[in-house]
Amino acid sequence: MKKTTPFILTLLLSTSIFAQKKNVAQPELDSGTIEVQFDYIINKSSKFRDFQLIRKSSILKVKAHTLDSIKTTRKDLVIASKSIQQKKVIISELNKEVETLKNEIISISEDVDSISFIGMSLSKTNYNMIVWILITILLLGLITFITMFKKSNISTKSAQSNVSKLESDFEAFKKKAMIKEQETMRKLQNEINKNS
Repeated sequence: MKKTTPFILTLLLSTSIFAQKKNVAQPELDSGTIEVQFDYIINKSSKFRDFQLIRKSSILKVKAHTLDSIKTTRKDLVIASKSIQQKKVIISELNKEVETLKNEIISISEDVDSISFIGMSLSKTNYNMIVWILITILLLGLITFITMFKKSNISTKSAQSNVSKLESDFEAFKKKAMIKEQETMRKLQNEINKNS
């Protein structure tokens, strides 16, 4: 049995060496993910005690695929990094533009909310307050004027009626005085006539 063990070992090694030299087509290694390719190699490899015997061509093919994947990933990372940098620049420019637009909006809203009144720039609230104060003052002045006009009109009418009453009384007094004067003149004339 001792002599057969090295013989079997030699036979296995030689078959594995010959198997590795044969380039068996392995389409499973040309497609699929790297994980699938490694699983395929592990499942199709020969076992010898605690060792796995793997074809060199298979491992080299998987290595080439892995390196290609790593190169592609690195290229993608470089492209993504450049894209991120470009996006950061664009974002920075857009943020500056947003700040400029915010400042313009604030300026425009201040212009819209303010009114030029007698050469002064006033907010709409202050302008409205001044206008309403002026309207209130004018209304109070108008009410005062109307009240004073009514009082003076009443006084004028009262004075006119008093004047017309006085005139009529004066006319009546004048007539009475004239009548008395005429009577007195007649009496005097009569007395003169009597005495003469």
